[in-house]
Amino acid sequence: MRQFFKFAWLVPLGLMVLPLPIHAQVDLGDFKLSSNGTIASGYTADYGNQVSSDHGWTIGGVANLTGSFYSPDFLSFNIGAYLNQSTANSQFQSITNSSGVNASASIFGGSHFPGSINYSRAINSQGNYDIPGLANYVSHGNNDTLGVAWIENFPRYPTVSAAFQKGDGDYTVYGTDNEGKNTFANLNIHSNYSIEGFNLGGFYTRGNGHSLIPQFVSGESDTETRSTTDGYGANFSHKLPLNGSVTGYANRSGWDTSYLGTGTSGNIDYFNTTANVQPTEKFSLSGSATYSDNLSGQLIEAVVNAGGTASGLNSSQTSNSLDLSAAASYAPAQNMHASATVERRTQNYLGENYGVTSYGAGGFYTHKVPDGNFNVSLNMSDNTEDKNGNNYLEFSANTNYAGVLKGWTVNGSFGYSQDVQTLLITYLNSTYDFSGGISRRWGRFYAGAGASAGRTALTQEPDTANSSESYYGTVGYRPWITATGSYNKSDGQALLTGAGLTTVPVPPPVLPSNLISLYGGDGYSIGISSNPVQGLSISSSYATSHSNTLASGVTSFNNNTQFNSLIMYRVRKLDFESGYARLEQGFSGSGTSPAVISSFYIGLSRWFNFF
Repeated sequence: MRQFFKFAWLVPLGLMVLPLPIHAQVDLGDFKLSSNGTIASGYTADYGNQVSSDHGWTIGGVANLTGSFYSPDFLSFNIGAYLNQSTANSQFQSITNSSGVNASASIFGGSHFPGSINYSRAINSQGNYDIPGLANYVSHGNNDTLGVAWIENFPRYPTVSAAFQKGDGDYTVYGTDNEGKNTFANLNIHSNYSIEGFNLGGFYTRGNGHSLIPQFVSGESDTETRSTTDGYGANFSHKLPLNGSVTGYANRSGWDTSYLGTGTSGNIDYFNTTANVQPTEKFSLSGSATYSDNLSGQLIEAVVNAGGTASGLNSSQTSNSLDLSAAASYAPAQNMHASATVERRTQNYLGENYGVTSYGAGGFYTHKVPDGNFNVSLNMSDNTEDKNGNNYLEFSANTNYAGVLKGWTVNGSFGYSQDVQTLLITYLNSTYDFSGGISRRWGRFYAGAGASAGRTALTQEPDTANSSESYYGTVGYRPWITATGSYNKSDGQALLTGAGLTTVPVPPPVLPSNLISLYGGDGYSIGISSNPVQGLSISSSYATSHSNTLASGVTSFNNNTQFNSLIMYRVRKLDFESGYARLEQGFSGSGTSPAVISSFYIGLSRWFNFF
């Protein structure tokens, strides 16, 4: 070991004395290459209850290689690699010493058949398991992605583009012993052609995915989902008299998904056409028609596309929908706009007809005020159901302001809506959101603060709300110190996916309760940074959050606390770096002790123009 340290100390010494290369680019026959990067060496220590504690001298860094063969239009490429990078030894966002490579290449860029390929792989990298509106859970694992794209582009002939991408990853969320996995593969083919004033297009897509959801949020010991989706269709557009145009779209999409031994599959045929004309500069008319032969299938497809499961949704139920609408708009002045709409929506479900007729009007107004701008919009509509004669009023209002008031930069917005939605049933959906911020600078001193909040809920259904709120503040005296702080709170309903929790894409009365997970929590963070002298950067941050999840009858109380600090001092091309990172994360639903992991680093790095 003593001999090793004698050799290791030669590395930082070599970083300081190595001369710079004379040439910035190397020519090897038809190859033209250039490369730069950073080589680092230092002492690192890792310790915790869920990692193997170790310490010693490490070598790492980042390198980039760019080049071309014969000509950049013939072949160009870029390769980037990183070794042993973490929050403690660089600005790389990982508590672990992560390594990986990112590569891309373009071929035949100057021809009618350009193509590209990209590849990335990350080893022992940090990832996130998402939770809406809150700090994400920290995970670690490996992943790789491969993508290939090609285009055929001949003048006066249909263009064809094709892209294929596949990837996989495995991860473990710190504080659990549950493994998660994600794999996917996607194929997209598109073609476009113009003839006799018509713009024509067609496409085909296919994708499949496989996820293993960690038990601590799913409540199941083997929560595995598989899904396959595909679709093909065509579209067209053509100009109309009176500065108008008409567009049309038709496609068939399908899915096949399984979850916990049960599966569902189906297809949807969807058609849409829209036409609009503008007889005068101030007046315009438009109309549209939309038809779907499988309305219940659209619910399932929305869940599958969001990454969720469709267990409990019956794809064999007969349903269809037709939506006809027309609108007229008039702009009496440049800063004013008014509109009127009429819409007829019909849905047929298991032999029952659900129809709604709507009449609406709205307006938009914007006005410049001293040192700012103010605008407001209002929309209202009256909706009547065929089946029982119920009448619903739909209303939305939005306003925002941005400007400077007595030296303060101010911005704010507010929006509220109560919408009538018809998706197999009729329900009222109310939403509000607001945001605002204020800041000011006095020479080197500056301060700012802001807040935002939002809520969405079904008016007639209790316990269906999703809400979030956040607050932030910053104060500083440049370049000596900058301090920031924030607070976030969020709760609601979500779908379980392999990448985390995602907000539900369809309303709970339609989505079975067994597919819904509940979540809630809050958290805050503070950060301090300083650049007191040229080349010196000091930063430190602390963040903590507490949340709970409920899925399949299993409740988990969760916590996440992170602390990071980093000192970097640059002298010409030489950097001194020292950092410390600590993570504490636990889940009562996992059945294991919270993870506590720390890492420390001190060392030197040097930037090089290799060639």
